[in-house]
Amino acid sequence: MYRIAYSYVYDHEDALDVLQDSFQKALKSFRNTVEIDNFQAWFYKILVRTAIDQWRVKRLRPFGLAFEETIELSHFRFDQSEFLELKEILERTPSPERDIIILKYFDGFTLQEIAQILNLNENTVKTKMYRSLVQFKHLLN
Repeated sequence: MYRIAYSYVYDHEDALDVLQDSFQKALKSFRNTVEIDNFQAWFYKILVRTAIDQWRVKRLRPFGLAFEETIELSHFRFDQSEFLELKEILERTPSPERDIIILKYFDGFTLQEIAQILNLNENTVKTKMYRSLVQFKHLLN
């Protein structure tokens, strides 16, 4: 959760604020919600929307995820220069596509869960993910 918040606000303290605000919003919303099919997806939807709101207020650049601090390079099958290249590509990737890649490959959500979190159609998520991966492959080669 922290990683998602941090990827929007690019600041430790702001990310913690986003988490706290998200928990508060979730508690308020939980009282009025009749049934939640997927609690984790429901909460991540609140988290992403709160992070976007915080980013808009602070006017910080999107996707400031400091990969070196949060993801071990040993999980990837490419060298340091390719890793830095991937980081640059992700930083330039527009928000919906970037969010899909992060939620899928860094946080392990299913396409259905991602669709719920981002309030998108599941087929739209599949299409955006596929196009992003094709673009990444092309840019990395």
